Amino acid sequence: MNQTLIIILLVAIVYFAYYVLFSPWSQVLGKIFYSFKTTKKLVALTFDDGPNEPYTSKILDVLHKYGVKATFFPVGQNIARFPEILKKMDREGHIVGIHSYNHALLAPVLTPNFKEEIAKSQKLIYELIEKMPTLFRPPWYFRQPSMLKTVGKSGMICVTGTFGSTWEVFQVSAKKIASDAIKVTKPGTILTFHDGYNNKTASRTRTIEALEILIPKLQKDGYTFVTVPELLKIEAYQD
Repeated sequence: MNQTLIIILLVAIVYFAYYVLFSPWSQVLGKIFYSFKTTKKLVALTFDDGPNEPYTSKILDVLHKYGVKATFFPVGQNIARFPEILKKMDREGHIVGIHSYNHALLAPVLTPNFKEEIAKSQKLIYELIEKMPTLFRPPWYFRQPSMLKTVGKSGMICVTGTFGSTWEVFQVSAKKIASDAIKVTKPGTILTFHDGYNNKTASRTRTIEALEILIPKLQKDGYTFVTVPELLKIEAYQD
C-alpha cells in the first residue's frame, strides 16, 4: 500500500469516527434529535455550559425583551455556583435540560456509561426546580453507545442541533456570529449557542450582542422562537 493510499485511508477513518461520534445529525449509534422537519418558520434557541454570571442573566434579559423562550443545557458544577439563575430560567418560562455535571473532556471516555454525570445533574436540578428534565445534550455532541443507553434508561432523549456560528465559542465579532446564525437558520432549526464555557466562567459579551441582531432579524423574517420541546412536540419534563 503506497503512502497516498495510507493517507486517504487515515482521513476516511478520522472522518467516519467524527461522523459517528460527534456530528449532530448521525443516527448510527441511536436516535438523535438535531432539528424538526416542518414548513413553518419555527426556530429553537439553545444555550450550553451555563449558568455563567453575569452573562446568563444578560441573555435572559435579552430573551425577555423580545418575548423569546429558550432551552438551556447547564453544567452541574455551574448550577452549583449560581443556583438562583437556574431558578430564574425556570421561573421565566425557559426549559432546562442536562449537559453533564463536570463537562470534563475525558469523562465520556473514562466513564462511558455517564451514569454519575447524569444522576448528579438530575438530582441538583430537581432540588432547585422540582422538575426532572427530558432533554439531554452531550458535551461537544460527543456520544457513544453506553452513554446513550444510560440516557434512554433515565427517560431522556438526546438532542444536538446546529451551531449558530462555528466561531461563537471563541467570541468573534457579534456581527459575524449573528450573520453565521442567520445563514444556517431554516424552518425547524435548533440553534446552539453558549452562555458559559465548559465548567468555567468566561465572557459571553459577543453572544449577547449577537442576539440583539439575530432575534429581531429572524422575527422580522417571520420566524417564531419556540423551545425544543415545543418544536419536537414532546414533554419538557418527566412525570
